[in-house]
Amino acid sequence: MKRLLPLLLALALPFLCTGCAGFLFSDYTFGTTLPEDCRDVYIPMIRNATDQPAAATRLRAALEKEIRREGTLRIVNDEASATTRLDVTLTGYTQEAVAYNRTETQRPSEYRMVLTARVAFVKLPRAQAGETAEKPIYVRNAVSGTETFLGGADAVAAKLACLPKAAKNLAETIVDGCVGAWGEE
Repeated sequence: MKRLLPLLLALALPFLCTGCAGFLFSDYTFGTTLPEDCRDVYIPMIRNATDQPAAATRLRAALEKEIRREGTLRIVNDEASATTRLDVTLTGYTQEAVAYNRTETQRPSEYRMVLTARVAFVKLPRAQAGETAEKPIYVRNAVSGTETFLGGADAVAAKLACLPKAAKNLAETIVDGCVGAWGEE
């Protein structure tokens, strides 16, 4: 058995190296396929169709932070400077019980918060290039971000602390969709 192991390794090594070499010398690149002329993004005010007034503010902050962290897109302050626009409408804010206390079966011990948004990431027309219409890059009617929090004596504080985390999760999903969507039709 001890002699068989080196022999198996010697036989497997060329196959392993061939796979790595194919990856290293191919034209595959890490990152986005989003063209350079689609990276300056303007984000208008997020519309809030929920009954949670702080949700849109938290989502806006999370989106800006995630765009800066991810690094593909650059936020611009006005639409005239932008090549793309990210329109977001917050359409849902729910919390549902996901676990119950064993001794008090009517009282939830853990909740899930779900933020849902409608998203449209569009390429703006360039007059100098003869373009007259916006081109959709990433459009989704329902994108969600979730987070869980514990109920109990301080459930209100836990709920308030959970909102930025759910917004962060939603922002990550939105930004991933925007930078990874080029070429999808």
